[in-house]
Amino acid sequence: ILDMAMEKVPAESGAVLFADVNGQELYFASARGPKANEIMQFRVPMGIGVAGFCAREGVSLAISDAQRDPRFYAKISQSLSYDTQSVACAPIQLEGRVYGCLELVNRAGGTTFSSNEVNALTYIGNQLAQYINRLIMSREKI
Repeated sequence: ILDMAMEKVPAESGAVLFADVNGQELYFASARGPKANEIMQFRVPMGIGVAGFCAREGVSLAISDAQRDPRFYAKISQSLSYDTQSVACAPIQLEGRVYGCLELVNRAGGTTFSSNEVNALTYIGNQLAQYINRLIMSREKI
């Protein structure tokens, strides 16, 4: 899913974050980019940062100057010495149930993610939520 998202919306880095069982934190389930291996150890508190905000509020965002946005969670970028400039994020959510979010960082070949790109990311996040929901429902029937 992440590879497809990054193919449709070109970005330097990307991640799929899932909510933990208690819905208190997001953990990195998959990552691509120059710091992909290192980022896997981090967790993001629900509601904190762009990813936490998108997941909790169920909204998609595109931010062209991440460093100036009050929702930006600089701790991870600083820990990895990674320069985050632009961010696009979409929730993985269905019928009020939060599964996580898709996040793309640093638009490739440009400074900002377009509204069409955010719409594409939102669509991918919605389809992933439907898939996850079907998996959960099929296991509950067993």
